[in-house]
Amino acid sequence: MMEETDGILAMLRSEACGFVARALRCEGEKRSRDPGRLVEMLGDMTGAGYPGMLIPAEYGGEGGGLREACIVVEEVAAGDPNLALMLVHHLACSFGIVLWAGEEQKRRFLPPLSGLESIGAVALTEPEAGSDLSAVKAGMERRGAELVINGNKCFVTNTGPGIDSLVLGFFRGPSGLDCALVPSSSPGFYLAHHYRFAGWEGLPNHALVLQDCTVSGDHLVAEDLGGESFERWCDCSRLLVSATAAGMIRACTDEAVRYCGEREQFGKRLEEQQFLRFRLADLSLSAELVHTGLHLAAARLDEGVPCHGEICMLKLFATSRLEEAASSAMEMAGGYGYTVDSGLSSLYRDAKGLQLLWGTREMMRLEIARSLGVRE
Repeated sequence: MMEETDGILAMLRSEACGFVARALRCEGEKRSRDPGRLVEMLGDMTGAGYPGMLIPAEYGGEGGGLREACIVVEEVAAGDPNLALMLVHHLACSFGIVLWAGEEQKRRFLPPLSGLESIGAVALTEPEAGSDLSAVKAGMERRGAELVINGNKCFVTNTGPGIDSLVLGFFRGPSGLDCALVPSSSPGFYLAHHYRFAGWEGLPNHALVLQDCTVSGDHLVAEDLGGESFERWCDCSRLLVSATAAGMIRACTDEAVRYCGEREQFGKRLEEQQFLRFRLADLSLSAELVHTGLHLAAARLDEGVPCHGEICMLKLFATSRLEEAASSAMEMAGGYGYTVDSGLSSLYRDAKGLQLLWGTREMMRLEIARSLGVRE
């Protein structure tokens, strides 16, 4: 049975690798920086079932687990980190609905997400709250048969002009932190500015203004969120971020190996220089360690084994190693590596931003200490 599972996962990896290769050939071997094209590329994944990877088959999905999702995200991130981030947020939205929604809600909202009729998004962060969920100010109240939402959200990936988004939003309710689904077509749903990050060029990521934003009462997914259920959702999201880091480390390694095999200095190819071979070995070591830890953690989560502390360790380790790997690989390419034409400079800029998703490195350290029983 184990060999059969490993064979299926290997086939999935090969298929995802092929998808990325075909997508990049369409882009002239360069990652896309156009939001509209990125949305099209995400749509191209529906034939392979990637958007519905974490959605049970009875709701139109693939019924896969986190091991399968991590394989796909890792392969996509090795080719285009922007596309991987879009997929990560879509999967996080879907997984939240699977965890918390009622049966009727699942039958209504999950099939369109699986077929990408709507693109899943997550609205958690606020301008003054950051990662502090206790400081969330955007409020939601029930008025008759409707929910009315007022407040601001920031850094919401998979939103933008012409994008039909289904936003899994977190709001302050009467008893605590509530969660509701907010379609981008809802009255009172407004896009504010499009964020231009140091990296992630072209990522469809916007600030949202919700001004008397009105949705039907049956869009309320969960009330007074917290505890193990919310922790499991966060662990899933952080695991997918770690998968993105794993793919990006491999991209850094592959690009550095390619460059060192082509470039000559002092009468030798760079790969013949011993000190650079040491660097390549370190890049490969980072890639292997993160890859191995990632799939061990995914298997544990799929089996229902609590491993919150380990997931936080993995996210901290993976994103830290990615920053080091991207910096080292860019240095190996010299001045060319620092140009905007170099894929390594893009990876370096993207790497820093990945450390901020679903909790900073400081937050991860606090969570790790808490898992060890260290009192605050």
